[in-house]
Amino acid sequence: METAKAIELEESVSFDHDGNVVVNKECNMSKKLIARRAIEAHLERKRLEKDLEAYYFE
Repeated sequence: METAKAIELEESVSFDHDGNVVVNKECNMSKKLIARRAIEAHLERKRLEKDLEAYYFE
């Protein structure tokens, strides 16, 4: 039987306490993929903040 290998997922993009995008330079992804993930994370965060404001202020 083969054993399953544990896949460690790298966090390539995150946010700091001020809301700035932080890119992990040690990840093995292409620059284009990292840029795409940063844009997607930014848009997702804006969407979630908008939904949260709509929830609290309605």
